[in-house]
Parts: sequence; C-alpha cells; structure tokens
Amino acid sequence: MKQTGYLLDPETTIVRAVEFPAGNSYKPLYDLIGCRMIEVVRFDERHSLFVDEEGLRDGLSAFTIFEGYPQPLAGKIVLVGGDGSAPYASPLISVEDAAAYFKCCRPVLDPVFATGDEVTAGGLIIAGVLMGLQVRIERRAPTIVEGEA
Repeated sequence: MKQTGYLLDPETTIVRAVEFPAGNSYKPLYDLIGCRMIEVVRFDERHSLFVDEEGLRDGLSAFTIFEGYPQPLAGKIVLVGGDGSAPYASPLISVEDAAAYFKCCRPVLDPVFATGDEVTAGGLIIAGVLMGLQVRIERRAPTIVEGEA
C-alpha cells in the first residue's frame, strides 16, 4: 500500500504529489528530502511538515517561508497527514490549498551603476560604471506540477 505526500523544492519552486510506502518508517521521507536529520513542523492540527534539520547552513541558495512559522525552512519539504507522533497518512487537503501557505525565496544580486560622474575618495567614477551589487530576496508562490516526481 502507498501513501501520498506533497514535496516542495524551493530551488525549483515546484510542489507536487509523491507516493511512498505506507508504514512507520521515516526512510522514504529521508530519501525524498535528501538529508540525514529530519525536523517535524506542525502545518496544522491534521498535517505535519518534514524538513531538513540541517538545511539552514552556509551557502544557502534558496529557502521557504511557511506562513506563521517564525524562521525560514531550507531544503526540500514534505507535507503529510497526521501530527507527526503516529504513522503519517496522506494529506487531507489539496496540493493547491497546501501550496498557498508557502513562498519560495532566493537571494538575488542586482548590479548598481553610477548614474552620473562622481568623485569619491578612490577617484573619479564615470557614469554607467558598475559601483557594486545590491542584495534583494525574490519571493515566489510554488508552482504546482501534476503527477508524481
């Protein structure tokens, strides 16, 4: 027998239904997320998120904001039915309803150019020359993909 869950990948912003074997084993979740340690985050009273416990690390290129949760979640996320204390089950909500709670984020570097001739302590900067980079966070709703991964 198989269970269904929803897998969100913040790198691609894709969320889709996935199947894995039913039972008490967390191994299928480790395999889907691709990590060594899993953290359980309550989604609501009937659902749980399984996330990479070590996902927030140096070199982070994408992360997820989960509405109402105080910190970003990094790495892939699996949503399943159940509160995380008993064997998990298939979600009781649609993938569209689940996706509405997430924003996939990634840092973006925007070039900053001199707008006119400027004189600085380092010398003359000519209009149009790259002066530096400015960081912003791009936020996007997950893209729902039909079918299984």
